[in-house]
Amino acid sequence: MRKIKVFALLLVFALLAAIPAASGQQQERVDVYEGKQLVKSVVFQIGRAEYFVDGRVPGEKMDAAPFIENGRTFVPVRYLGYALGLAEKDVSWDNEEQKAALKRGGTVLEMTIGVPEVVTNGQAKAIDVAPILKSEPAWRTYLPARFVAEGLGYEVDWDRTTQTVICWPKDEQKPDVRAVQEYVREQVLKPETVRELDSMFGVSSKPSGSSWMYNPPREETFRNRDKSYFIYWVSPDGTIGVAICWDMSLPDIRNVQLDLSPIEKVLAWRFPDQPDAVKEMIDYAWQVAEKTRSSNGFERLPWRDYQVGGCKVKVGSVGGNLVGVIIKKS
Repeated sequence: MRKIKVFALLLVFALLAAIPAASGQQQERVDVYEGKQLVKSVVFQIGRAEYFVDGRVPGEKMDAAPFIENGRTFVPVRYLGYALGLAEKDVSWDNEEQKAALKRGGTVLEMTIGVPEVVTNGQAKAIDVAPILKSEPAWRTYLPARFVAEGLGYEVDWDRTTQTVICWPKDEQKPDVRAVQEYVREQVLKPETVRELDSMFGVSSKPSGSSWMYNPPREETFRNRDKSYFIYWVSPDGTIGVAICWDMSLPDIRNVQLDLSPIEKVLAWRFPDQPDAVKEMIDYAWQVAEKTRSSNGFERLPWRDYQVGGCKVKVGSVGGNLVGVIIKKS
């Protein structure tokens, strides 16, 4: 029923109108231990500055991305260490000797830039590829993922379809990471506009027909039904829609707490050099929302059109939303 209502809302709207050693510090890092057990799975994707621990999505951000060179997958050593359960003190870099070292328990693994070998507890073993130092996006040391992970006691597998590296503790069953891979596939397919919106709000939109849409879980809107919530969508032609909605289980919306900040964020992001126009549209959006709320949804102010920065912007209310904004290129 909810999907039908959401689809109807979209229809009305339509009618109305992508493996280096990170020497820098990461602001936030997941605690990858569960009691005394190491993580069950770690996933890296080629070209993506994000890694995934124990199937959690979104993942942990990095300032560098894995890559493939000479048939090997290279990852940023510091983030690989963090993902595999190492603390910051367990991952070190010797700038003079150009050497990276990782410690786990009684194991010390060392690799030197340009030297095709891995040294484990002082014992050197030749490998077919050497660590790499790159300057973009910043100076970072990249180590071959398989040799590092295996040296620290992990199994490693490669999924060609999703371009992902999967690590899990040695002698344990290979984990099910399909949820992460599905998330990765969706992210690869997402247009840049959708990824920017997702990042702005810290959420993840999903495919909806030929469009992309974010709609919060039903249990969340029901639990907070005394407050408004937002949805957004992006159509194939780049049209952006943002709506402030109420939970449809409410028989009376006159006391719903309004929050129009999502609309304001999107307008300010889309038209950063048009502050006066943004203010005018936000002011009208408030009028529309307050009218809809005060009349319990039975009365709506008329839709109003604006021409801003080469776009036609429509502000109004329809169906189960208090106010909506549609941004379409002229």
